[in-house]
Amino acid sequence: MKIAYLYYDFLNLYGESGNIKIISNILKHNKIKHQILTLSLDDELEFDKYDLVYIASGTENNQKIALNHLKKYQKDIKKYIEDGKFMLVTGNSLDMFGNKIDEETALNIFDFNVTKGKRKMEEVYINGNIIKNKILGFINNNSYVDKLEYPLFENEGIKYKNFYGTYILGPILVRNPMFVKYFLDNLTNKKLKYDLKLETKAYKEFVKNFKEEVHE
Repeated sequence: MKIAYLYYDFLNLYGESGNIKIISNILKHNKIKHQILTLSLDDELEFDKYDLVYIASGTENNQKIALNHLKKYQKDIKKYIEDGKFMLVTGNSLDMFGNKIDEETALNIFDFNVTKGKRKMEEVYINGNIIKNKILGFINNNSYVDKLEYPLFENEGIKYKNFYGTYILGPILVRNPMFVKYFLDNLTNKKLKYDLKLETKAYKEFVKNFKEEVHE
């Protein structure tokens, strides 16, 4: 299995490399051979060779740099997604897959536009849609989306075929044990074995504290 971690060197805010680490740890635990390819601006991207592509969050300036690099691969990315290959995109990197970011043309993969506005910083605890458990994490960006055709979670993100895009950070796979199980079982097409005791304990503790705060 080949996993492409794109722009690991500058789209790396908020510890989002944790998503790659937990994926790798679980695959190792299940004795699944895999290779993490850390790729950036000096690399030629070969989407037809990847089983999973991961792109994390970055600053607005770094987002623009990544977008300009990805534009020459627009057709390859579109084909990759339409072929049902797996992609996980977190934070403001999701902006790049719409039509426009303010007045700048984006990748035109999905039909939405992003307007930059007041920064949002908030904890998130919402319905998971594709899983029974609620999704938790946080949002820290200034992206406002004009439409949502394929929501991944409750009024949030994109789930189209095997494209998973979300503005929720955390890292999301680390903080949501049931979601990482869902994601990796689908990626590998297997029922994997998991040792997520610490992650599950942390999830339950957050939920408990969140509910206590709501009822104060």
